[in-house]
Amino acid sequence: MVRASLFALALLLGGAPRPAAVPATEVVVRVFALKYRAPEDAVAIVRPVLTEGGSVIVQPKGNVLTVRDSADAVERAARSIAAWDVPPRAVDLRITLLKAATGPRPGPGIAPALMPDGDPEGIGDRLRQLFRFTSYSRLDTVLVKGAEGQTVASVLGGDYRLEFQIDGGDDLRQVRLKGLAFERVHPVAGPGIAAPRGDILRTTLNVPVGQPFILAVGRDEAAAGALVLVFRGSWKIPGPGIGGPN
Repeated sequence: MVRASLFALALLLGGAPRPAAVPATEVVVRVFALKYRAPEDAVAIVRPVLTEGGSVIVQPKGNVLTVRDSADAVERAARSIAAWDVPPRAVDLRITLLKAATGPRPGPGIAPALMPDGDPEGIGDRLRQLFRFTSYSRLDTVLVKGAEGQTVASVLGGDYRLEFQIDGGDDLRQVRLKGLAFERVHPVAGPGIAAPRGDILRTTLNVPVGQPFILAVGRDEAAAGALVLVFRGSWKIPGPGIGGPN
């Protein structure tokens, strides 16, 4: 009886064999050298796929990203980076500037001359549905070629300037024009003097690919005239640059 009690005491004091410890999760460190994107931007792509204990170190000088986490999490990060670090997509943007006006309504049986110089963008019906203006004249049409992340600018009609950054995002059905600035360029007093510019509009647009996007700029809806910008975008192979007026 005494021996049995001593044996039980030995078990309580740790004399019996202990179970094997559960191995800790293996930590993996992997360095990613980015080819096309900035490592600072990659943090937003990588962080959501890591565990709470994971970490990301950015080295802008070498365009390098270091990820430290479990093997599974690092593999998830590798897949996300591979799908994201790709060559910038190129885009063609055809931009038409129209001047809208409101005049006397045509009499019965007389078709209104909506655009006397024709309807190159095929938007006559859309303009009738959207606005109350009775006529439009085309001031200019330009073809802007750019790529994701690039800021492009173009002069329209000699008197106006358009500048924006191309941002493709994840939705290929649209092209995002960030920080779009539409300005009036004022004449200068002499050569060598930079033309002063006056803001008309600053905004960000999401232009659907393959169909016209129409933007009217005026004092208010009751104004007798306005400027109308028509955008039509399409994704292309890489090859940034700016085309001139057509």
